[in-house]
Amino acid sequence: MIQGTWRDRFRLAALAAVAFVLAHDLVFLLTDGGSFGLALARTGHGDQWTGTVIVVAGLALSLAIAGAVRLMRLSRLAAELDAGEISVREGRPSDLLSHLLKAWLLILPVALVLFVIVENLEHLSVGLPAPGLSVLGSTQYHSVLGVFAVVSLLAALVDALYRWRRDVLVARIEAARARPQHGRAVVVRRHLPWLDRRHVSITTNLISGRAPPRRAVA
Repeated sequence: MIQGTWRDRFRLAALAAVAFVLAHDLVFLLTDGGSFGLALARTGHGDQWTGTVIVVAGLALSLAIAGAVRLMRLSRLAAELDAGEISVREGRPSDLLSHLLKAWLLILPVALVLFVIVENLEHLSVGLPAPGLSVLGSTQYHSVLGVFAVVSLLAALVDALYRWRRDVLVARIEAARARPQHGRAVVVRRHLPWLDRRHVSITTNLISGRAPPRRAVA
């Protein structure tokens, strides 16, 4: 299985960015309700934040499309190799849970770090004092840790489901590719004796049906 490739790390980093943006706006929405937009503007979330949201949304869409295409190609290849009925170890629920926990423990802290950095920079950009780490527990922000934990868990679940399905398909494809090679070897060994007996039988019949050679007349 492909573990820890640059694609996996990039996907997790992108999901952390998506979780950060979603959780960030949800925190402000829960804190300020209908004055959500005014609160963002008051704390320095202007056009730059809007651009950040658009970029992250585009990144999330790209990830979704790339993941769907990857899984469709693997599914098509597995179907061509008739690998759908092969059971593999990677299909266990414990593997899915392992992927979920690993992704969550990476996405959550990265998303929180991004939140702390961005909030401090936004405050400084409008002349407000930097709140530091207090953004994680200040009354100005509603349930930051809880919101980030839930949103990051959902992002980790998306990644875990993708990796789990991908690993299952790759394992089935590998098993299906190994199976015909073994089968061809068995078939060849099984048919060679029959071919030999046939040739021997033909040769015997030709010899037995042939008249004995005439002796030369002295």
